Amino acid sequence: MLGVKNFHDLMSTCCWYLWWERRKLVHNEPVQDAKRVAQAVCALAANYAIACDPKASLKRGGWCKPPSGYVKLNVDAAFDWDLLQGAMGAVIRDDRGHMVVAGNKLIDSCYDVLTVEAMALKFGLNMALTAGCNRLIVNSDNLELMEIINKDGQYAGDAAAIVDDCYHLACEFSSIVFEFCPRESNVVAHELARIARSSLCNEWLDNAPSELLPLLLKDVSLITNE
Repeated sequence: MLGVKNFHDLMSTCCWYLWWERRKLVHNEPVQDAKRVAQAVCALAANYAIACDPKASLKRGGWCKPPSGYVKLNVDAAFDWDLLQGAMGAVIRDDRGHMVVAGNKLIDSCYDVLTVEAMALKFGLNMALTAGCNRLIVNSDNLELMEIINKDGQYAGDAAAIVDDCYHLACEFSSIVFEFCPRESNVVAHELARIARSSLCNEWLDNAPSELLPLLLKDVSLITNE
C-alpha cells in the first residue's frame, strides 16, 4: 500500500499521528484535515519501511520543499513532433510538502518545445493565482525558458506572446522566484503531462489522483533504498 509493505506499520503510524493531532486540538493548536493526515501517515510509514531496508540511505537531490511561507510550483510539458501536439502538467505544494493543487491539459496545436513549455508555465501561474497563492517558487526543467523569464521575459521567437503573458502574470505575485531544476526534481509535473496524453485531464484540489500518490510520497521521503 503506497510503498508500505507491512500493514501493521501503517496502522501503528496512523494511531500515533491521530494521537498527535488530538493533542494539538486539546491545546487549541491548528490541526490538519483528513486528506492531509492520510498523506502524512503514508509518508511517515513509507519512510519507516524504506529505513528498514539494508540498502537504505539518506536521499540526495530530488524535489525540495520551498521556504516557510512559500509554495512551490513545478511545471512540465510533453511535445509530439509528428503530430505537433503537446500536453502540460503543473503541481503546487506547500512548505510541508503537501499538495495544494495539481492540473494537466492537452495542447491541440503547437510548433516547438519552448512554446509548449511556456504554455505549461502560463497554465501553472494561472492555477496558482486561482488557488490564492502569493509567494511562489517556480521550478521547470527547461533551462532556456527559466533564463528568458529571469531576463524580464525578453524574447523574440515564436513563443514571444506566451512568454510575455507569463512575465505579466508573474507580476501579480507579491514574491516570485524562477529556478531551473533537473528532471529528477520535476517528476510529478512530468507525470501529469504524460497522463494528460492518455486523456486523463483535470484539476485536483488537495486530493491527488492515484497515479501521483507514490511520486508525491517519494518526493517528501528523506530516505531512499534505490
